[in-house]
Amino acid sequence: MITSTHPLNILVTEDNPSDFFLFCEYIRLSGLPVKNIFYAGRLSEAVEAVHANHVDLVFLDLSLPDSTGLDSFKRLNSEIPNISIIVLSGLSDTQVALAAIGMGAQDYLVKGDFDEKLLAKTIQYSIERKKILQHVVENLDRYNTIIKATNDTTWDWDLRTDEIAWNEGITNIFDFPASSVQKTIEWHHQHIHPDDRSRILQKINECRNNGESQWQEEYRYQTGNGDYKFVFDRGYILRDEQQKPYRMLGAMTDVTDRKRRQDELLLHQLEMQKLVTQVTIQTQEQERSQIGRELHDNINQILATAKLCIDMALNEEILRRELLIKSYDNVSKAIHEIRTLSKALVPPSLGDLGLKEALQEMLESMKLHPELNIRISRYDPDVERISGNKKLFLYRIAQEQVNNILKHSKATIADIELVYNHDSVQMLIRDNGVGFDPAVKTKGIGMNNITSRVEMQNGNMEIISSTGTGCLLKIEIPL
Repeated sequence: MITSTHPLNILVTEDNPSDFFLFCEYIRLSGLPVKNIFYAGRLSEAVEAVHANHVDLVFLDLSLPDSTGLDSFKRLNSEIPNISIIVLSGLSDTQVALAAIGMGAQDYLVKGDFDEKLLAKTIQYSIERKKILQHVVENLDRYNTIIKATNDTTWDWDLRTDEIAWNEGITNIFDFPASSVQKTIEWHHQHIHPDDRSRILQKINECRNNGESQWQEEYRYQTGNGDYKFVFDRGYILRDEQQKPYRMLGAMTDVTDRKRRQDELLLHQLEMQKLVTQVTIQTQEQERSQIGRELHDNINQILATAKLCIDMALNEEILRRELLIKSYDNVSKAIHEIRTLSKALVPPSLGDLGLKEALQEMLESMKLHPELNIRISRYDPDVERISGNKKLFLYRIAQEQVNNILKHSKATIADIELVYNHDSVQMLIRDNGVGFDPAVKTKGIGMNNITSRVEMQNGNMEIISSTGTGCLLKIEIPL
């Protein structure tokens, strides 16, 4: 960027050598730091000169042998849009020179009507004006780039005239033909959903009247095809020295997809809550049924037998000892069955035992099923660092899946792995049973119970199985 103290390279495009000589003399008398002064007698020579040399400033006579009037400026300015051009004109060309300034020239001088002081001032002012113009263009380009990157629909509301200006988003995002977009604020307000309109306008008026500098709201906005989109709109209020609002700048963001995903997520959460409730009720009924069967078919029968032996012992002195021994054995058996049932229903004290010990204790009870050999093949010690709730969650998942294996898989071998990562814990349970097709098989209460537990932990579950290849259950929960 050149400055007024920068040694200048100046190009003078002038077909009169006498005027060029006089111009050079004024430059010398002005005292400005000048490095080179180049001369071009024709427009074509000027174009060649600006490309061959590092030119900072161009003086252009509009009347040249190969070009006249505004065409001279247009052609040269298209070649050097970033270089200041000062028009040289005669008295009769003043209006043309002013038109050139309107098209981007920095200034003009009337030949024969300036001296070294006016020349120096014109050069300095032109340099500064070009710097300001370049900054404005750069900021405008940066602003437009940011607007395109954010994909927002920007608006500019003049509060004094109630006119509003839009960027291309009103046509690209909201599908309004450019010819149908009106500049009145009323047109904008009419496209706010009727159920949202009064709320939005009231909020804007409150911000304007209460001295606030910005507002933001979410509402529905009508598109060019009559549909409505959800938008997140925010505006910034500009005020004068008396704090009176005179302008509002804002941007609307289309959040329809986000809103749709939120609604889908909420619906999914409600459905999952229904599923969790349903599975919880089913699980409670299953546990009650299991307790009832165990009490009636097993423990009740054992205690009934013990009572019968005691009744007989009261009346049979000869067999009393033998009958009491049988009663003792049956009572002991009933106590053992009650303890086994309690362990299955009451959560283990994981804080005292640790998850690994609790799992091993559970697997010890599996020895009642000698056809299945189940073991913990891998256990990262860091798993014990997780919270008690997550340990209980993993314990219940393992308990549920082991029961599934016992009931349905016909497996002879099963493995449990627990792997600790920096942000999650993974549990894998595999067996060599008959397997199944996960895409075809309907989930039973056991698998639904596992699924609902995983959902409540925001975890992931994967079932890898096919007929005859066993089953792998992968559970991963975030920490």
